[in-house]
Parts: sequence; structure tokens; C-alpha cells
Amino acid sequence: MKYPINFSFLGFYFNMLVDNGEFINLSDTHDKLNNGGLFIWLKSIFGDRLDISLYTNEELNSIEEFFSSLSNAVDEERKMGITKNGLCLLVAYCFEGIQQNPKIRQ
Repeated sequence: MKYPINFSFLGFYFNMLVDNGEFINLSDTHDKLNNGGLFIWLKSIFGDRLDISLYTNEELNSIEEFFSSLSNAVDEERKMGITKNGLCLLVAYCFEGIQQNPKIRQ
């Protein structure tokens, strides 16, 4: 998937989940980002409500690596105003991906 759609498409899905009242713990989200398996974990929680079928495994791994780098480097409360919901954090990371245009393997 091409930039910036690779981030905006995900952001729309994460935002839809938030709009439907979904919540994942911020700390759990950071744990998954630091230990791997973010998208597998998210699919186990949300199933078909999170459609990532248009992404290759390589793209998902690359996006997860980018999100992980943000998780380790950015104070989300100070920079993004995120304090509770891990889905909101992932939306913010999608915005950051659109701003930074990182290299995503396809």
C-alpha cells in the first residue's frame, strides 16, 4: 500500500473502533509494541472489525517497527495528549507516520 494511505487507512480503522467505544490499555499497547505482535494482538481483540487484509506481512512488520520506535522515543502525554486509550495512541502514531513518511517495506 502506498504512502500516505498506509497510515491513513489504519488511522480510520483505529478511529472507528474508538468511536464505537472500544478501549485498550495504554500500558498494554506499549508492551505489545516493545515485545512484538501488535497486529496479531489487535486482530485477536477486534477480529474483522480491524481489516488489515490489504497489508502484506512485511508492511505490517515495518509499520509496527515504526510505531515501536515512537513508543520508545515519544512522551505521548506531552506531545500527543494521550493518557488512557491505546487506540488513541495508535491513531496519533498514524498521524506521525503521515508527517514523517518513514520507509515502509512492501
